[in-house]
Amino acid sequence: MTTASGVDIIDSFLQELETYNADNCKPGTATKLGPGVVQQYGKTRFRKEAELAVERANLLTEIWKLDNLQLQTDEQFFYAQVLNLVQSDADIFAAGNCYNKGEFKDYELFCPYAYRMNGSILVKDLSVEYPYLGYEWFRIVRETGQELISHRNLTKVFNKWRLQMDNGTSYHSQLNMDASLLMTYDDGHWSTPYFDCGGGNIWMMTYTVPFFQSINGSYRFKGSSGIDIALQKVDIDQCSLPADSTDTNVFANTSKCLLETTECRTVRGMGFRRGSYICICKPGFYFPNLQLAIEDRYFNGSYMEQQFDLYTQGKKNSYEDLHCLPCKEGCDVCEDDRSCILELNWPVRNLLLAAMCTAMSVIPLIAFLVWKHQEDVVLKAASPKLLGFILGGAFCLYCPMIVMYFRASVLTCCLKVWLRELGFTISYGALLLKTWRISAVFKVTTASQIKIRDTDLIKRLAILVAITALFLIIRMVWGRPSVEEGKTKDDLKVYQCSFNEWDYGQAAAELFLLVWGIKLSIEVRKAPSQFNESQFISWAIYNETLLAIFLNLTLFLLQYIDFSSPDVLYLINFIYISLTTTVMLVFLFSTKAYLMYKTKKHPAGSRGSVSRRSGVSQFKLAPKSGGEFTALDGDLDNSNTVVDKELKRVYEELSQLKQQLLKENNPHLMQNGGSKTHAQHNCPSPTSGSNNPECDSPLVDTLTEKTLLMPNNIIPENKGFCAFPDKQKQVRITVAPTNHQVKIEDLNNVTAV
Repeated sequence: MTTASGVDIIDSFLQELETYNADNCKPGTATKLGPGVVQQYGKTRFRKEAELAVERANLLTEIWKLDNLQLQTDEQFFYAQVLNLVQSDADIFAAGNCYNKGEFKDYELFCPYAYRMNGSILVKDLSVEYPYLGYEWFRIVRETGQELISHRNLTKVFNKWRLQMDNGTSYHSQLNMDASLLMTYDDGHWSTPYFDCGGGNIWMMTYTVPFFQSINGSYRFKGSSGIDIALQKVDIDQCSLPADSTDTNVFANTSKCLLETTECRTVRGMGFRRGSYICICKPGFYFPNLQLAIEDRYFNGSYMEQQFDLYTQGKKNSYEDLHCLPCKEGCDVCEDDRSCILELNWPVRNLLLAAMCTAMSVIPLIAFLVWKHQEDVVLKAASPKLLGFILGGAFCLYCPMIVMYFRASVLTCCLKVWLRELGFTISYGALLLKTWRISAVFKVTTASQIKIRDTDLIKRLAILVAITALFLIIRMVWGRPSVEEGKTKDDLKVYQCSFNEWDYGQAAAELFLLVWGIKLSIEVRKAPSQFNESQFISWAIYNETLLAIFLNLTLFLLQYIDFSSPDVLYLINFIYISLTTTVMLVFLFSTKAYLMYKTKKHPAGSRGSVSRRSGVSQFKLAPKSGGEFTALDGDLDNSNTVVDKELKRVYEELSQLKQQLLKENNPHLMQNGGSKTHAQHNCPSPTSGSNNPECDSPLVDTLTEKTLLMPNNIIPENKGFCAFPDKQKQVRITVAPTNHQVKIEDLNNVTAV
């Protein structure tokens, strides 16, 4: 609890002020208050009234220069002077012209005095009941006047008096030079506030200024012209002075407002009494009683003074309860406990975050399955290492939904940028590099081998990530994201991450990569690719490009046209991530899961199966010059065990095709108990080197060239399968030992290889 001041001399005075009256005062002006009130009230508020007293003093000086005894001894004239002065200004309580001892007629003292009483004005001679010579307001003025006589330069005055001849004709006299001792406001004196016991019986302040009499150009102090200001009409300002104020206020900082939550506000017109203030709530706090009208929400100063007295006396009080309550977070000012910040829709956010976390939780499971089945031919053909990078980037692309879940701050805005850009670079960078490898091999027109390993792609991906990280570091130094404050239509505050030229630069860089990806996708659209993976990659790139354009246009409109709800932005980002990252993962991994399942369930109808209708192999390689084929995807560094399995499977495929055609073209064999069919199962393996005659039966009507995906294998040149003569075409399949390419050749009229 903090008040503006404790109990001190001023507080003690203010506590007695209201009980001090004509019945318990002592005659005179002994009860006084400090000089600070003079500065506050006399030299500031009532200077205009004091200037009237100065004018009246200069008038009296001129009167007492005249050689007009009749006027100078006319008491009614001087009574009229003070009466007129009181009537001229409502703030003047009393006015008087008090003469020095023996200066008026044969009176010892004479002081025409007019003052207000019960709505009227009373005129009297104050000296009858008030010996004023020794009091401050007269004594100091007398001393000042005597000093001014010897130091003040006289003001020259020229005049022409009107004269009249006997016949009634008027004319001016000769030009006469005169001199006057004129007073100014600064020559006067304000007394300290006092209780005028026996006079007006009120608290008052007196301003007096000397006037003089001139005899033959010699001046002497004649008396004082003064006014009394009733302090009952003056408000005691107990509030604090402004920090840059040079004014003096003896009552400053004496209010009893609890300054932690309230501030003092002076109430004018309550008079010279304590409690002339109210305690209103500071900005950031609100009045606890919400039932009151807004204009009535304050603590009354008089009640604060009363409760403070009880508090200091140790009696039951409510002083410490007279405070305001803090506003909700983000409110500079408030009228109640309602929030000034737009409340986030937490149920919707929780639902969206739960959905996103569910999608994120699937990524580690997919990564584990890729690692576990990395030897599977389907995954091997798709480069498991690059699939891992794609999954890691996708996980980063999901993370901004977690960061954006909370209210925007500089930290969350920075994390959002880092996670988004790194995730995009890693995930889509890997996709683009895979497509680039297909394009690079497909466009080769010479017989030379193009060999691009996964490690080569990973190195290029690392360069892209390093460039992105460098860009982000520079942005954190020169253009760190900030939080912008806006207002909704309901005048509620909204906090959003800034969207500036750095974000435009990031969007442009992403669009550049995506456009390059579109170009690559168009180039490889006709390139044969195992399991159609390049086609799914192209779909993911097209999808990301279109939605990225939509997202950036949406953010631009929301940022620069109107501040939107953070929940709307959260929903937009959820939809965007779901339609890009999630769809990309579905394109790439759901098809692989299906093919792996199909391969294990139907080995004969898997990757090496033969179509009954076409009678051809389903394996694909990109065609090169000279009838050679080069693998477009997959790791080229497989073990010999895998090679043997591939060759064995190819041989089994050809054996099945042979048996099928034997049955169709030689129905008489079936009548012999199928001995010929049985013999087909005894055909040698591709690597046995046997020349079984039964292998020389017709195999196909027409065997056209087809591409074949083979792991790198080293077998002797011209060491291949049996070739079966046909009326139209014979073929030979060969794996070259140097460049690991598979070759299919037409061998018309050749019966064996």
